[in-house]
Formats: sequence, C-alpha cells, structure tokens
Amino acid sequence: MRARELILLSVAAVAVAAWASPAEAQRVYRWVDENGVVHFGDAIPPEYSKERHEVLDSRGGRTAVNEPKAASDSPVRDDRDRALLATYGNVAEIESVRDRRTGYLEAQNSVAEDRLKGLRTRQQQLEGNAAAINELATVEQRIREYDAEIERRQVEIERIRGQFDDDIARYRELKGLPAPEEAAATAEAKSDR
Repeated sequence: MRARELILLSVAAVAVAAWASPAEAQRVYRWVDENGVVHFGDAIPPEYSKERHEVLDSRGGRTAVNEPKAASDSPVRDDRDRALLATYGNVAEIESVRDRRTGYLEAQNSVAEDRLKGLRTRQQQLEGNAAAINELATVEQRIREYDAEIERRQVEIERIRGQFDDDIARYRELKGLPAPEEAAATAEAKSDR
C-alpha cells in the first residue's frame, strides 16, 4: 500500500508541475512527515520547513536539498544547561546555594549530635542499674534513632554536594571558565613573574 501511495503522490506532483505556469513549475517541494509519508507541494508547511526537504524541477528532478542545520558549536546540550545559565551569574552563586542547602542539614545534625551526647551520658549512668533496665532500653533505642537520622542526613548532604559539584563543573565548562586548579596555577605563575 505504501508503494502505491508514493507512486500516486509522484504522479500528482508531476501533474501539478505540468499544469502550473512555467515560473511556478520550477518549484515543487518534496518532504516527509513524522509518519514517514512523502508529500509534494508548491510550498512546505511551516512545521516541516526546518526539516530535510527537496526542491524538484518540472520534470521531477532534484535541484536542491535543504538539510536541517547542524547542531551549533554552543556547548549547551539540554534544558539543564539552559537552567544553569539562566539561574546563576557566577560560580560563587552556585556555591552559596549549595552551602545554604547543606547548611540547614548540617545544623540539624549538630543539634542531633548534642542530644546524642546527652543520651550517651545517660546511658552510662543507667548501665548496671537493674531497676532502670526499661529506661536504659529506651535510651539505647533513641541513640540508634539519632545515629540513623544523622547518617541519613549525611548521605543527603553528600548527594547535594555531589550534584552541586557537577553543576559547578558544567557551569565552568559552559562559560569557558578554568577549573579551580587551573586558575590557581595561572595565578601562581603570574605572581612568580
């Protein structure tokens, strides 16, 4: 069925070219839609104008091929890159946001560690006291909970830092900025002169 459609479309294109005036007959366009169907016409619909298409002469011979523009030399690859460039003006801004996000979790861990110290002190006081076995069990349970809470937050802090480190490296790449080591080496070389 597809071959038959293509033949009918080709015949239709030649008929249109023959029927049109000589000036109009010079431009017949051939393009393929998103479903793979070949189309012919005297104009290309706007949604296909940037896609690959051919210009045919009155005999159906190809006179030109319009290829889509090659990817630009811009290092921007996706929406995340565009968001980085739109959100931050410099590396210090990215570091500031990173430090605020991790700072909140670090402050929670600091409070939890203070409470943990108090619980460990209480645990030492209760050990060996048979009358306080239930309280000791409760204190030990709370110690395990705080340890797990601190560990969970620490994993989240590391995840956030890793994500921001990746963002900083990518931002530097997009802006053409040297890595911190390169910048330090360049500064050192200048100071030695």
